[in-house]
Amino acid sequence: MSSPLSICMVSDDFLPAMTGVGTHVKLVAPELVRRGHRVCVITTRRAGEAEVEHWEGVTIYRVRTLKAYGFYQALPSQATVRRIFQAIKPDIVHHHYVGFMMRQVCLVAESLKLPQVSTFHFSAEVLTQPLPMRPFRGLVRQLMVNLNNRFDLVIAPSSNLAQQIRAGGVRTPVRFITNPVVFGDSADVIPAERTPEFTVLYAGRLGPEKNIPYLLKAFSALINQELKATLWIAGGGPEGPALRSLCKQLRLTSQVRFLGFLDHPTLARYYAACDVFVLPSLMETQGLVVMEAMWFSRAVIVTRAIVSADELVEQGVNGYIVNPDSVADLTQRLTTLANDPALRAAMGTASHTRAGAYLPEHVVDALQASYRALLPPPAHA
Repeated sequence: MSSPLSICMVSDDFLPAMTGVGTHVKLVAPELVRRGHRVCVITTRRAGEAEVEHWEGVTIYRVRTLKAYGFYQALPSQATVRRIFQAIKPDIVHHHYVGFMMRQVCLVAESLKLPQVSTFHFSAEVLTQPLPMRPFRGLVRQLMVNLNNRFDLVIAPSSNLAQQIRAGGVRTPVRFITNPVVFGDSADVIPAERTPEFTVLYAGRLGPEKNIPYLLKAFSALINQELKATLWIAGGGPEGPALRSLCKQLRLTSQVRFLGFLDHPTLARYYAACDVFVLPSLMETQGLVVMEAMWFSRAVIVTRAIVSADELVEQGVNGYIVNPDSVADLTQRLTTLANDPALRAAMGTASHTRAGAYLPEHVVDALQASYRALLPPPAHA
């Protein structure tokens, strides 16, 4: 039997998880603990939070933090990182979030000759969405390539993304390991209250890269066909006020409900209650929320701008892939599903079948194997 590992995960987003990255770490870290490993997460610290916490067997180290452009950015000194490493004695360092903390942790880990892994959760385009950051997009992209080339392994949550990473200049070995979905038996979830109307769900950050105005315009066109429908928008972010304003302009205030940020158990109830899930993003690697909706047997619609679109959706089988530049395309697909409950049910069944590949045991099996492959022979004894 292999000896347990000491694993240090590094992510600006974790608990509470405000992005798909934080959700990913929340799912993977406890599963690694259940397998006997020692796991810590270095993350951001908000007002009132302790420097060290324990959650589901995971030790959380919170470091100095600055909030910028709606994101919490960890700003640890190298001395702080070194002190944490002295306490946990990590075998593996796994980076999940690109930023100042990644660089600081990288430098300390290199000085200690520790194996380092990075999961490529998002692109430079996503990181530089705030207008003041856009002039630095090329620089950020090159910094990401340079950092990833210092690591021992890069993990891509999409096979299409893995190819793009290699083509973009990353020479470090790249391995595809999907994101996990953890919700237990979807049949045990009590659906959220809803009307009999056709119900559409979006869940995620309310940011410009999510392209939510596109969804609102398509939904408006659906309503203009005199179809009764409801749109739920779950999540928070900087675009919230503008999206509410657009709803007023489109006269959708009675048909669109902004649900705010939902914890995992509550979000599960909305997955279980909706008829179709839509992710209209312009920039996305895998789309964890799509995978979660699939687990709940929902038809899904994604844009072709999502890197993993054709990995998630088989056109016409478990949903649709649409053109993000064509509101009419999305409107047509929504109309088809609104008028055909049997098709929605068939697509939902196909989605649930495909979601079986995202079970956490498969993901963590691959992750453990990747970690152990990087360790020197004495660690295998």
